[in-house]
Amino acid sequence: MFQLFKKPEYRRFDLKPRYWDPEKEARLEREKRIKAELGMKDDEEQHIPHVRGQFKKEYEKRKAARSSIGSAQTVRFFMILVLLFIAAFYIFVKNPEGIMRFFGL
Repeated sequence: MFQLFKKPEYRRFDLKPRYWDPEKEARLEREKRIKAELGMKDDEEQHIPHVRGQFKKEYEKRKAARSSIGSAQTVRFFMILVLLFIAAFYIFVKNPEGIMRFFGL
C-alpha cells in the first residue's frame, strides 16, 4: 500500500551477550600465579581494542544514514508542495469567477 508519510523506526538496543566461563578464568589465574612463582615471563600481551576509532567509525556510519533519511523526507515534502500548487493553479484556471466569489472579490 502507498504511504504518504513514513513512520519513524524505533531504535533498538542490540546487546550481544558474552559467555563467561568461571572455570576458564580460574584456570588462567592459576596459570598466571604459577608462572609468576616460577619466574617465567608472560609472553601474552593484553589486547587493548581501539575503542576511539570504533566509536568514530560508527558515528560516521550513522551520520550518513541520518542524512540520507532527511534528504528523502525533504524530497517528499517538496513533491507534495508542487502537486498542491499545480492543483490550486488548475482549479483557478478552470473556474476563476467561482474562486473570486468565494474570496468575496
